Amino acid sequence: MSNAYQFDLRAFALFRIIFGLVMLIDLSIRLSDFKAFYTNQGLLPFEYFSQYFSKYYFIPIYQLNDAPWFVGICFALQIIAVLCFAIGYRTKLFQIILLVFYISLHMRNPYLLQGGDDLLRAMLLFSLFLPLNAVWAVQTKPVKYSFTIPALVIMFQVLMVYWVSALMKTSPEWHSEGTALYYAFNLDCIQWPLAKYLLQFPALLQFLTPIIFYLEIIVPILFFIPFKNNVFRLIGIGIFVVFQIGISATLFVGLFYLINLTALIPLLPNSFFNYFKIKENELDWNISHDKFLNYFTSFLLLYILLWNTNYIPQFKYGLAKRFKSFAFATGLNQNWGMFAPNVFKEDGWLIYEAITTNNDTLDLNNNNQKVYYEKPENILKTVKNDRWRKYAEYLIMQDRTWLREPFHDYILNKNKDLNLKQLNIIYMIELTPAPGEKTTIKKVNLNE
Repeated sequence: MSNAYQFDLRAFALFRIIFGLVMLIDLSIRLSDFKAFYTNQGLLPFEYFSQYFSKYYFIPIYQLNDAPWFVGICFALQIIAVLCFAIGYRTKLFQIILLVFYISLHMRNPYLLQGGDDLLRAMLLFSLFLPLNAVWAVQTKPVKYSFTIPALVIMFQVLMVYWVSALMKTSPEWHSEGTALYYAFNLDCIQWPLAKYLLQFPALLQFLTPIIFYLEIIVPILFFIPFKNNVFRLIGIGIFVVFQIGISATLFVGLFYLINLTALIPLLPNSFFNYFKIKENELDWNISHDKFLNYFTSFLLLYILLWNTNYIPQFKYGLAKRFKSFAFATGLNQNWGMFAPNVFKEDGWLIYEAITTNNDTLDLNNNNQKVYYEKPENILKTVKNDRWRKYAEYLIMQDRTWLREPFHDYILNKNKDLNLKQLNIIYMIELTPAPGEKTTIKKVNLNE
């Protein structure tokens, strides 16, 4: 097996460095809104969080206190841990600390999360069993065991994102109709200009829709071909790089694409580094296996396989509820249902309709300008970042109406200097029509 599926220490070290940079970007984005998202002055104070969100077993770092000073300290400690991890200083220790902090951070406000966050936690956990600091680290540590099984397990996790996503795409728009890309590119809240431009070519989108589905099914198989595995792995990585760049160029998905690209780095074969004449590592593939490590990582693989079967309609059996707490405790909870089983048809934008004591009506979400209910030319400009966009998705859900009261209070308190007597959170719902039909827009007051 080791001869067919070889992995490179340089790939693991490069992953550690790039992964650290990605986490710094992620934390910097979160830090810009930390008061709004994680403190008692924000959208989800503890009294709401503890009352409505289910309890899971995890180490509650961010849950100890929601005062801004405490949350700020937690962010500072997490950033220090990322820096130490990235440079390879006591790598495993700070990686464990990062995993604990990230699980707690994500559970503090789960309504900001998307698939990239799930993959980030999973990569933090699974890469614990790889020698990330064997080379290119402040403190290098010699390899004492063969890492073929743990590396194969992390490869399964990375590729499972695509397999599970494809198997969840069961609607006619992905198959018989071929309209999935049409509906996805019509979502104004994530629509980049290129997506809007491509809507002029419906035949092209209908042609590309099944290609994307089969790409997610077939390309991961390349990584497991036992002969010339280095070549097939490079081909697979190249296809997925183009695929993720295509997603990021058309749709506003936050760091999802960047985390997916980073997750491919440990899978780079030695031929990639040799081509660029990067100094080759010396690795003895005859070193005896660590049996416990192999058994434990194999158990984790079986666990996430069972976890993901819960989301795949073709499987009748999945992981029982009583075993799911382990996933939340370790950060393995995941969902790869992007645009699956179908694409959202409901889109829209928020208006913070504020009435002052002078009876002036302002839109607090549009630089306190006069309120206009017409569709903005660019809805993306009304959203600060992907975290705010994701939170807005939950605000409009009928089973999350309790989120609206603290959201309303936060916006009101943030603008208390305007002497407001009333604030209405308005959601303008736009339903994406079937090809050739006209769209409809409906005004909904989320305070009612």
